[in-house]
Amino acid sequence: MPIVLPSPQVLEITGADAVAFAHAQFASDVRALANRQWHWSAWLSAQGRVRAFFRVLRIGDEHLLLILQGGAAETLRAALAPFVFRAKVQLRAVGSWHAIGFDRLVDVRDYLGAAPGPTDAVVADDRIGMALPGPQPRWYVLSEVLPAAVDASSAALNCWNAADVAAGIVEVGDAQADRFLPSWLGLDELGAVSVRKGCYPGQEIVARLHFKGGNKRWLHQLAFSADVMPEPGISLARDHDAGASGELLKAAWTEAGQGLALATLPKLTAGTILMASAVPGASFRVVSTIGDPSD
Repeated sequence: MPIVLPSPQVLEITGADAVAFAHAQFASDVRALANRQWHWSAWLSAQGRVRAFFRVLRIGDEHLLLILQGGAAETLRAALAPFVFRAKVQLRAVGSWHAIGFDRLVDVRDYLGAAPGPTDAVVADDRIGMALPGPQPRWYVLSEVLPAAVDASSAALNCWNAADVAAGIVEVGDAQADRFLPSWLGLDELGAVSVRKGCYPGQEIVARLHFKGGNKRWLHQLAFSADVMPEPGISLARDHDAGASGELLKAAWTEAGQGLALATLPKLTAGTILMASAVPGASFRVVSTIGDPSD
């Protein structure tokens, strides 16, 4: 049964210069997208910090949709607007979509009429579908009308979030915006940043870290035990080394009292134990480091 996901935050970019504008502003190679293709992307500050993280879908020659992974579409629209200048571009936050998650191929094919490929979206008048990366097959669908039978339970949403954690997909909300480099959030692994395309905000920082090294943090997957769900933004530290600290980004239960989480941390070996003063009694164990080429 399809899962009801949180209301999607969608920004529409249209106009003769839509693709050129997005290509110049965002960290991915937007011009490489054919119509009805999508990929992960990000908008960075001049210092290389991630201001927004999203899927960018090319609907047509002059029509893009950004589907935010955290944050508000209207906030992003207002922040991008000053960079339009004389470009033939219109920015509009769209609030008419519902978001639905599918975890069975037969169900998504029945609903969309076809199964989306890894980068090819299924686009119809009232619904759009994309396949998501990760060990578990999943499909993310925007629809103007919810199906008659859906699972809106918190348990189903938690399962979806746990699959995001397993796939290394973070969220960048207001509390995380403009604070982390893409490599700290695992965005390189998702293909959200390009080191080959021309100039974009933060490109020099991204390229320097890629070609010369010097990265100080990575995305880590953690296993945790806790009585309450750890919230994004809490600080994590080794109890005997306060300097080895970082921040939790996303968490989900796998069973009662146990779960998986994503955190940005200095490079730590698997098995390292971390504590969170904001969650007394909770314990976090490093499972793996995402995106470290030395692994």
